Amino acid sequence: MSPTNLPAAVLQTILSRVAALFLTGAGGEMAAARQAAAQMIGAYNPQSADELRLAANIVCFGFQALEALSQATDPDMPLPRVMRLRGGAVSLSRESAKAERRLTQLQKPRNHALAVQPAETRPDPAQPEPKIEKTLALIEDTGTVAAAAKAKGLTWTQAYAQRQRDSRLAASRKKAEARAAAQVNPATPAAVPDPQTHGMAQAV
Repeated sequence: MSPTNLPAAVLQTILSRVAALFLTGAGGEMAAARQAAAQMIGAYNPQSADELRLAANIVCFGFQALEALSQATDPDMPLPRVMRLRGGAVSLSRESAKAERRLTQLQKPRNHALAVQPAETRPDPAQPEPKIEKTLALIEDTGTVAAAAKAKGLTWTQAYAQRQRDSRLAASRKKAEARAAAQVNPATPAAVPDPQTHGMAQAV
């Protein structure tokens, strides 16, 4: 990877985000994970900020799709979530392919020493669709529940149900505290002067 005209902060930020995908396979070694991320992104030869972002999207979306499919194989996973994970994997794979097509389009003029051609009117694959954001949140949430289940010796469904109960209890406590605070310190409405009375007072 050799986009030497980009600020180091940009490169390091993107590398650190992509490296998180390889941290488990690297045995928790961040240096090895960053090296893997650099090699994966470097394979697309990005030479500008746009190309670097697209290359990172190709890698991230592709590996997140694999993660979603892996999570969907849990036999204890409820069927609705399994279907959501599988559908999310398809969407992520599609976004990865779109980013790769866009990157190829950007690099074509440079590779062939031609003028840049106008891009077709289409959503920028560098900006994920809202459903992709929801899929990434779903994958992260599923992983969080799976980690809690493993730590507590529960099934995925049991850990998820326990978290839902805890969330409901926390919400109930918060509402009760808010009601108690409102009773102790009731808001005193500010007096609103009568426009007619106020005007007569000024006239006098």
